[in-house]
Amino acid sequence: MVIYAEDRGSTTQFELGELYDQQEGDFEQAFNWYRKAARKGSRKAQHRLASLYARGQGTQQDLARAYAWCKVAVFQSSRCARRKLPLIESRLDLQQLRRGRWLAQEYYDRYVVHRLRMG
Repeated sequence: MVIYAEDRGSTTQFELGELYDQQEGDFEQAFNWYRKAARKGSRKAQHRLASLYARGQGTQQDLARAYAWCKVAVFQSSRCARRKLPLIESRLDLQQLRRGRWLAQEYYDRYVVHRLRMG
């Protein structure tokens, strides 16, 4: 299944991340698959990736990146991310918030807008 998912779209990669996250408890694998799907524009994966960054599961805790990925999911109309964003934002200092906003714009441009332009 892993080899199959490498070449598939974001839905398959998100589902594999979900399998590792919720059934296997392997947060490193979940992080890797959510990141692949998030970079292909999956708002669900972007939201889950934000959660892993916020909790430091499967990766080093990074609240600025958690904010950024959550914000990208909000840009794509994720209601779950919209509810989570203020919780993450409340944990940031000013420097982290600035970095998070910059990263959010960078990720949105690279992984959403660019992908839309490419078709």
